Amino acid sequence: MLVDEARWVWRGRRWAHLASDESYDELHDFARRLGTRRLGFQGDHYDVDQVDRERALDLGATATESRELVRRLRGAGLRNRLDKPQWERVQTWPSGIEIVGLDADLRDRVRSLDVDTVAAEAGLYRDPPVRVLLLDVPPDVEIGSYPGGAWVGEPRVDGWRSVEIFVSR
Repeated sequence: MLVDEARWVWRGRRWAHLASDESYDELHDFARRLGTRRLGFQGDHYDVDQVDRERALDLGATATESRELVRRLRGAGLRNRLDKPQWERVQTWPSGIEIVGLDADLRDRVRSLDVDTVAAEAGLYRDPPVRVLLLDVPPDVEIGSYPGGAWVGEPRVDGWRSVEIFVSR
């Protein structure tokens, strides 16, 4: 796992790139352990802020220069700048508001999580033909097992967890 310097400033924070020169599966697994949202996948890397960069290093990522990171991605055949998802936010629900208006497929998947959705902040995103329901779950809310393969991230620095349910049309 590779992470470059946190030198790109956006929204008042410094950002770095997290990438793998082995496989996308390795990258996604590491990002999940870091608590990164799957929606944040940029086609061949994840953007991580300076705090998560340090956590990535603690979890075993190797610090590298940006040019070296790109060189290793290209060498592994994993450099992909053309297939970056363009997520459009369709709807949001703040914490305290019941999540309503979902189609039956998404509604059933949310129910199977056994999550108190009123406690979660939620957003519905799409990049046709895929839809994603993102639930940001506070630390005091338990998440049930999900047989359908939801992306359930490990706790972030703030203790919250992201749960993402991907549905293809």
